[in-house]
Amino acid sequence: MIDVCASVADHIGDLFTCATVGEFTRIRSPLMYPDGDYIDVYVKESNAIFTVTDLGETSRWLRMQSTAAHRSPKQKALIQDACVTHGVEWFRGMIVARAANVDEIPAAVLRVAQASLRVSDLWFTLRQSIAESITEDVAALLTDAHVPHDRDQSLVGRSQKPWRVDFHTRGRQHS
Repeated sequence: MIDVCASVADHIGDLFTCATVGEFTRIRSPLMYPDGDYIDVYVKESNAIFTVTDLGETSRWLRMQSTAAHRSPKQKALIQDACVTHGVEWFRGMIVARAANVDEIPAAVLRVAQASLRVSDLWFTLRQSIAESITEDVAALLTDAHVPHDRDQSLVGRSQKPWRVDFHTRGRQHS
């Protein structure tokens, strides 16, 4: 741990702090998720290779910001783009980089932290699509229940005023 922390302090500065957490060295970065929580990066040595990872914290943080069960294909593509841009990989929901020696760890820490920041910025795309995802969820529910429906219709009510209806279903006697 001492070598890892000394290398981080020497190469990327005092804004990154180290602590031992179980079998990992946690490096707290000055970068923050959109809610103001600090991005932590973890380092573990195994067979003379250092693995630098967020331990899936970015994925968990992003999942907690949405009601959607799955990410859209566009969001998955944006995650892959962030990983390729920063030279890291997305493995089982974790952002991962590897370093062959202690001197490569600071660069790997920066790449993982920056990729975490980029991936967490997907939150801004989620905020715009929350209402859309709810209507998509309702549409999937109606389809799974084999309920025929029309979406986004304009219907005229008894007052002769038009109303926009998200879902219109028809029964035997009512719609």
